[in-house]
Amino acid sequence: MSINRKLCASIPVINDTDNDKSLVLTVNQIDEAISRGVDIIECRFDYLSSFENIDLYLDILSRYQDKCIYTIRPENEGGKFSNDSEKRAEIIAKFIRKSPLFVDIEYNLISSNDFIADLVENGNTRILVSWHDFSQTPELNRLLEQVKNMQIYSPFVKVVTTARSIDDSIKILSIYQSIDTHINLIAFAMGETGVLSRVLCTVVGKAPFTFASVGAALAPGQLSIGQMKSIYDLF
Repeated sequence: MSINRKLCASIPVINDTDNDKSLVLTVNQIDEAISRGVDIIECRFDYLSSFENIDLYLDILSRYQDKCIYTIRPENEGGKFSNDSEKRAEIIAKFIRKSPLFVDIEYNLISSNDFIADLVENGNTRILVSWHDFSQTPELNRLLEQVKNMQIYSPFVKVVTTARSIDDSIKILSIYQSIDTHINLIAFAMGETGVLSRVLCTVVGKAPFTFASVGAALAPGQLSIGQMKSIYDLF
């Protein structure tokens, strides 16, 4: 697989029910994904039922962290963590101090939380600034403005919308024709009619990577590792 067709597997971080200090299922899924040729792992920490042992969990995952994106998505951004931005900021600070491959921080948080913005500015960890629209795909001018605002915080930007039609997939891919070359943009649309953009963002847009699932999809329209690799083999 060429460098501009890397796959990132989304994996829920889950504390085992019989031992809340263990992440056996999560580690097994990470090992499986890596064995199947995945380049990057998105660790979804918002799937944890308890954060009492978060430092231990980060230690357990430390051997993978150079391949990992650490994410803790709140409910109002399509995740499972509470909308307690202060508590989430504390956990994100722990992520940043661990220096994984990326820490995914939503634009809505980083642009409104001075504590997080200062951590990002003064730290050495690469940040993936993300933004989601769960109802539609806005007009192209609005999307370009959003990318412009996000690149203030990092050259790595992720914009995800919801496709209501194939035209929305085409619209989100059109962003790539109008952005600065120094921006590392991952842009695609969720939903069944957004699948096209999930595949082609690394082809026509040269996104640094796109997402796939190991087991059940964690987002609407997300394809499995096998499906994505089979499609890319056709290229």
